[in-house]
Parts: sequence; structure tokens; C-alpha cells
Amino acid sequence: MTEGRGRGGGAGLRPGLRALRPKLPAAAAAGRAPALLLTVLLAGPGSMGAQTDGGALTLSQAVEATLRQHPSLGAARAGVAAAEAGIAEARATRLPWLSAEAAFTRFELPMVVAPLHGFDPRQPPAFERGLAQGSLSLTYTLFDGGGRGARIGRARAQTEGAEARASAATESLLAAVTSAYLLVASAREVLEAHDRQLAALSSEGDRAQQLLREGRAANVVVLRAQAALSRARAERVQAAAELEVAERELARLMGADAAFVQQLALAPVALAPASPLPARPELVARAGRGNRELARATSRVAAAEATAAEARSAWFPRLQLGGRYVEYGSSAGSFTGEWQGGVQLGYPLFMAGARRHASDRADAEARASREELRVTGLGVERAVEEALAALESARARVAALAAAVEQSAEVARIEKLALDAGAGVQTDYLRAEAELFTARAALTAARHGEIAARVELARLTGELSPEWLARNLESGP
Repeated sequence: MTEGRGRGGGAGLRPGLRALRPKLPAAAAAGRAPALLLTVLLAGPGSMGAQTDGGALTLSQAVEATLRQHPSLGAARAGVAAAEAGIAEARATRLPWLSAEAAFTRFELPMVVAPLHGFDPRQPPAFERGLAQGSLSLTYTLFDGGGRGARIGRARAQTEGAEARASAATESLLAAVTSAYLLVASAREVLEAHDRQLAALSSEGDRAQQLLREGRAANVVVLRAQAALSRARAERVQAAAELEVAERELARLMGADAAFVQQLALAPVALAPASPLPARPELVARAGRGNRELARATSRVAAAEATAAEARSAWFPRLQLGGRYVEYGSSAGSFTGEWQGGVQLGYPLFMAGARRHASDRADAEARASREELRVTGLGVERAVEEALAALESARARVAALAAAVEQSAEVARIEKLALDAGAGVQTDYLRAEAELFTARAALTAARHGEIAARVELARLTGELSPEWLARNLESGP
């Protein structure tokens, strides 16, 4: 019998999983379409290439497609660019500023239109109702209590935080696309196991019908087989729906259409042989040095401390050096120019408590950022321990379930032989088939859970990258 993949049951289901995974080397017409789609997806500047391995999507290709177009990376890169521009903006305050001004004023009564530095009755000053004035000013701050340096330091800290955010976004995407890829692979294996179970149950139903027609079995045998087949069909519909959701998520991360992902087989993934993981203290220390969230929290502390230093600079006087050249003229067109230069010292004597409150606020924000850094550190340490526990649990489950699959397969084989020989019980065979299906699905989930836990540890320690994936993951059996 044929079961479809979709939301409904029976004939309303979509084509089965095998139809979505064509045998590419054996059938050129079935193989060229997925390979061509994959080539189109991966085409572009800087692409690693579109080697499709016979039309199968590899994890590295899924990662490449995700990193090339995902909007979270675009936002993170724009944040880095904005923060770097902030550094340049803050540094500009260390240089002299040159400005130009021009104005024309019309007075009700005639006004002096040239500088009056003395009075000579023989040469009285010119009076006009229109005054034209232009100036070129150069100013430079000699001392501002460290405010400029604090602003530059804050901009640098914000840039470091933006860079850490971009790295964290990359690592999060790598972990997400790896998880989605593994989930699709697991769901497809589960669906295939459902198909095998349905085929076995369908065959058993046909056998029961034959025995009933020959008068060698009671009707309850047929009903029992039909009930088991109906349950298996319902479970398969649920598995197909979960697979569709997983494929849509993978397609969403890659920026592709879900139908495109459904047409591609996935290359198997397994952990490559590697040296043993270091002990928990070493992993926690690595996370302390390389974790991106800790780096962001550290940069927030530096930025908050720089803001506090800027607030304290308001308690110091400001010393500025200035120079100016001014041109005066009347509407009649006569112009006179002069230069000016000097040093200015300013200090606000009373600001209604604004400086004190600004300093208190900045100091409180710095204390809060330091405590948030501690909280982040505790969270990272806990996450490392949870990932280690998940990795150890997955490894133990893989070892136990691999043996369970072999044992369940042997039990199902023996029960089938006994049933065919007339010495077995149908319920024992159906139970053995169900246990074999459960063991296979659990083994697949455990293997992928081990990979996911290892990837999560790499993310927490700041080691996760496309190169790390290439070194530590390989095509499985």
C-alpha cells in the first residue's frame, strides 16, 4: 500500500517521502532538478560553490546560504558600522572647529557699521541703517575635565559590543541552522520508519485476510491487524506534519522556498573523531574568555563607566582657545576687517543639582551593568553545565539505543518467522514491530541530540564558526 505525506490521511496525503528524495545517480531526470535548484540558491559572489553531491543538500551549504542573506546578520553589521562612525564622531571633538557666519541687519536709525576703537572728531565713524557682517571662527577646547576622552571611550566600548553582537548573531544562526538541519534529517528518518512499519502492518493485514478466507484464522485477527494499521497511519500523519514544519523552518533560515527544501535529500551528518572534551572547569574558563554574550556585557560595563566619567567631567571648568576674523560693512559697500583671539574659561556655578543628579544616575547605571555582567557570567556557567549534561546523556542514550535497535530487530524477525510458521502470536509480532520503530526513532534523535549539544558547547565557548563545523562534523554512515 502507499501512504502520502501531508496533513490528512489516506489518499488525500501528499506524495511519500521517497518521492521527495530521488535516486539521482540512477535517474538523470530526477537528479537534475534538485541539483539545479541548489546551484541557483548557492550562486553568488563569494560562494563556496554549489557542489550538490548528487543533489543532496549538505550542512555547509545550508550554513552558507543562511549566512549570506539572513537579516539578523545585516542588522548586526549595520550596528557595527554605526558604532565605528560613533568613534570617529567622538574623536572629531579633539580637533579644532572652524565655522563661518554671515548676517545683514537693518536698523531703524543709523548705526555704526565699523569697529570703533577710538574717537577722532576729525574722522567721525560711518553711520548706516544697514549693517553687513561676516566672520570666520576657529575654536579649540584645551580642557574639559576628561569629557572628550570619556565619550571616545564609550564609543569604543559600544563598538566592541556591536562586534560581539554581530559574532553572537553569527553563532546563533549557525546553531539554529544546524539544529533545523538535524531536525529535518531526524523527521525524515522517523517518517521512513513509519513507512516501513506501515508496509509491515499492511503485509500482516493481507496475510490475516488470506488466513480468514481459508478458514484458518478468526475475524478478530483481521480486526487486530486493521486497528494496528489505523494507529500507525495516524502516527504517520503527525510525523509528516512535524517534518513539514521542520522543512519550512530550514527553508526560512536559508531564504529558500519550502518546496525547494522538500525536493532535496540531506547529506547525513555525524561527529568527526576528535580529542576528548576538556573538563568542566576548562570549558567554563573558555566560555569566560570567548562567550559573545559575556563580551557584550563587558562592553556595556565599559560604556557605562565611560558615561559616569563624562558626567563627572561637568564638575571641572572648561578652557577654550578661540580666534576670529570679522568683516564689517554697510549697504554702501565699504568694508572693514579685524582679527580677534583669546582664551575663555567657563564654569557653571549653579545648575539646580543637574550635575549631581547626572553623576548619581551614571554611577547607578555603571553598578547595574556590573551586576548584569555577573548575572550573565552565572548564566553562561549554568548553560555550559547543561550542555555538558545533555552531551553525556545523549552519548549514553546512543550507546544504549544502538543495542536496543539491534535487539528489537532480532525480536521482530523471530516473531515474524514464528507467525509465518503458525507458532507465533500476532499481538507479539505487532508489539515487536512497534518497539523496533520506537527504538530506531529514539536512536536517530539521540545521535542528533549529541551533535546539537556539541554545537551548543562550541557556541557557549565562542568557538562556533563554519570552520568549526567543517572540522568537527562529517558525513555519517
